[in-house]
Amino acid sequence: MSDNGYFHGEHGLADKWYPYQKSIKVPLIVHDPRLSENRRNIINDEFILNIDIAPSILASTGLTVPQRMQGVDFSDLYLEEKPVDWRKDFFYEHPYVTNEERIPSSEALVTHSEKYILWPHYDFEEFFDLVKDPFEVSNAINDRSSVRNVESMKKRFLELKENAK
Repeated sequence: MSDNGYFHGEHGLADKWYPYQKSIKVPLIVHDPRLSENRRNIINDEFILNIDIAPSILASTGLTVPQRMQGVDFSDLYLEEKPVDWRKDFFYEHPYVTNEERIPSSEALVTHSEKYILWPHYDFEEFFDLVKDPFEVSNAINDRSSVRNVESMKKRFLELKENAK
């Protein structure tokens, strides 16, 4: 398990800290003794966040997950035979400016098909269609065809950002 990916020149960047897929989409491998033989080696593309790890471990041991704890037990995603209703998006933030010229703060709303990014320090926005542009090369924030999607993403972004406080 890891909490971040790492850039090796993609987007002209190095290190971590950025809201692009290369840095935030990280594989997770789970070994759970409760898993039946026919459910092993399944691949799931649902969004599991680092805040989901602790509740999942607690639940797997039979302990109660405290109400104040963020995150959700994700074990149903691999234990259940039927599809589970799961999160469709998530709010990403890297609020710390470590160096304004190197690693500025960033925030994003990520869905399976789109991403809205805000660089608050620069008041700069990006929008990517992750289906058409999986490498996040073409910023479509000003594309006429993206206006509705961008507005919808911004609204949801603000909702999730408020909930993250």
